[in-house]
Amino acid sequence: MLLGLSWLGMRGWRWLFIIEGIPAVLLGVITIFYLTDWPKQARWLPEDERSWITEQLRQEKEAKKRVHSFSVWGALRNRDVLLLTLCYFCAMTGSYGIAFWLPSIVKRLSGLSDMNVTLLAAMPYVAGFITQQLNGWHSDRTGERRWHAALPVILCGVALSLAVIYSSRPAISIALFVLVGACFYGFQPCFWAVPTLFLSESAAAASIGLINSVGNLGGFAGPFVIGYLANRGHSFAPGLWYLVISLFASGAFMLAVGVTKRRPLAQRA
Repeated sequence: MLLGLSWLGMRGWRWLFIIEGIPAVLLGVITIFYLTDWPKQARWLPEDERSWITEQLRQEKEAKKRVHSFSVWGALRNRDVLLLTLCYFCAMTGSYGIAFWLPSIVKRLSGLSDMNVTLLAAMPYVAGFITQQLNGWHSDRTGERRWHAALPVILCGVALSLAVIYSSRPAISIALFVLVGACFYGFQPCFWAVPTLFLSESAAAASIGLINSVGNLGGFAGPFVIGYLANRGHSFAPGLWYLVISLFASGAFMLAVGVTKRRPLAQRA
């Protein structure tokens, strides 16, 4: 919607960057003064809550040392860390592939105006915000992480495959793309909780860096493959099937991770 505007001599795409950038800058400044390094420094928490959180973190740290003792290099070679890296790469392949090409896909399916396409393309993110809260809440309540991370990407693959199959019926296909977004965004919070279940501070920092760096290469692979195949075959279907395979692979890698459960909140309260 902003792309067609021109304010103060600047075109809409410039305003898009400004409007998206201002909240990030403001929140960054607030974070400098508000976010603390340790719970015991958080003056906005009551004293009893600060003490409780500090004690829980101490107990978790001791439990990790008793069960696993990894050096940084040992953590980077750990089977579960490598599986998480592959899982995240495949998930990002699917996520970025859909995110980059969804407006074009919706435009081709519906034939609607750019404004209506923009509104429709935003719906998966709205649905994803809701499922993200619900899945994260349920994972915290039960203490289970692996299935709460794997199931969303598997369901995302199922919904995306159905969206391709029903591409001749635009309303159904677009509704399924909304479901794709709803499923995928439930994956992220639970996924990033998994490395902290079995890795201590230094090992976790290095491992998360590896997972994030290698995994985000999928952010290039997904959009590139869709664009390449669409250009060769004049259809989005082959590229979308590639994303379906990536999402199913992500779920499989996640289920292969051998992590223990975190104690549910109900038992820690």
